[in-house]
Amino acid sequence: MTRLPRLLAFAVAALLAVAWLAAAPPAWAQALPGSSPRVTLPFDLVDTLDDAKYKIRVPANWNGTLLVYVQGTKTGPPPPEPRLDPPVLPGSDGPLEATLLSRGYALAASEISPNDLQVKAAVQDTLALTTYFRGRVGDPKRVILWGNSLGGLVAARLVEDYPRSFDGAIALSASVAGAPRMQDRFLDFGLAYAVVFGWPADAWGPVENLRSGLIFATDVNPKVNWPKEDGSNLGGWEFIRLVNGWAPDAFWKTDPMTGRTGYLLRMLFATWFRALAQDWAGGPVAQNMDHKYSLTSDEKKYLAGLGVQVDDLLAKMNARTNIAASPRARDYLTRFGDVHGTLAKPVLTLHTTLDTLVDSSNASAYRKTVEDSRCLENLVQTYVSGVGHNAFTAKQLLAALAAMESWLDTGKRPGASAFPVELGFDNAFVPPPWPY
Repeated sequence: MTRLPRLLAFAVAALLAVAWLAAAPPAWAQALPGSSPRVTLPFDLVDTLDDAKYKIRVPANWNGTLLVYVQGTKTGPPPPEPRLDPPVLPGSDGPLEATLLSRGYALAASEISPNDLQVKAAVQDTLALTTYFRGRVGDPKRVILWGNSLGGLVAARLVEDYPRSFDGAIALSASVAGAPRMQDRFLDFGLAYAVVFGWPADAWGPVENLRSGLIFATDVNPKVNWPKEDGSNLGGWEFIRLVNGWAPDAFWKTDPMTGRTGYLLRMLFATWFRALAQDWAGGPVAQNMDHKYSLTSDEKKYLAGLGVQVDDLLAKMNARTNIAASPRARDYLTRFGDVHGTLAKPVLTLHTTLDTLVDSSNASAYRKTVEDSRCLENLVQTYVSGVGHNAFTAKQLLAALAAMESWLDTGKRPGASAFPVELGFDNAFVPPPWPY
């Protein structure tokens, strides 16, 4: 007569235990206390580590969180000191660095060594700097990565590969489709330009295997058949835009962060940046064997009205879908510049709806990669209305940071309320799928 109540009590206890486990936040949401600082605060340091200049700033009111910033692609000479925070839209809010320090965040960033493939160097130098911070300054309670563009890809890669070193990552306008697929898209752009305007292989090298040491300002820019003010070559550029799936504003408008048009940015990366990747990888890194170039009937009709022989150009592009990367070079780029989506810690991606360089289909590609790894519970993606690459206000970046910290504190993924419409977030936006 006593067995049934005992079994009933056991069953109730088991159900309560299951309910408690379901409600409990994941292990990474339990922040571990950091050690006392080993230095007197405030603490500022600029020095060199492994051939890369770095900068560290820790305020007197350090809250225990370390924000590690990873810069985007280096296209010019470095500043006197590494910047510690993502750039913000001109004329938006006040300096972000000062705000972060006033709120008690420690900041660190590496200038990244120029002596290796940028994405590889960024991973290695950022990891080394974070390790150095722990030994020199103290153990943070929490380490959050954030990076823009290529730096966003690096932040995602670091949190995937080193979940014990980092607690979360915020990837801004990030090329999270991975470096190999981004190089493929740069090849698409180059091939479209080649069939429309021709390709000066004597100066640039073949479209599939660019010349080593190519310099955009002196080798490429003077030979490009840029859009003319009289519109005489508009049809050709519109073909290039449409066959690559670019929205008009993202292609034609001037990027508010760089002062360059979308088509110029794409040409820069389709030539100089791809050549640079080839130099480090030791051969061609891009391929298009799984690509099929096409346009809708409405797009064909529009281009025909601009005098474009659409079917002829498409046939020429599809006749060249036999471009293969060097296996060794492709493997090099994949090993150091790709993502696998196995997330043990939270990742938040933030994109503009009309990015002029790294379009939002990167977010779709990354989501699919994370989904295939069955880790979607550790991914949140959000969007900001507007044109531009890394075109965010300080308030938007602070909202993303607050969302990440809340996620880490509670274990609950941030919802739409964390990204207010009044700050410019577009919670209804759905990015296009990756084209291949």
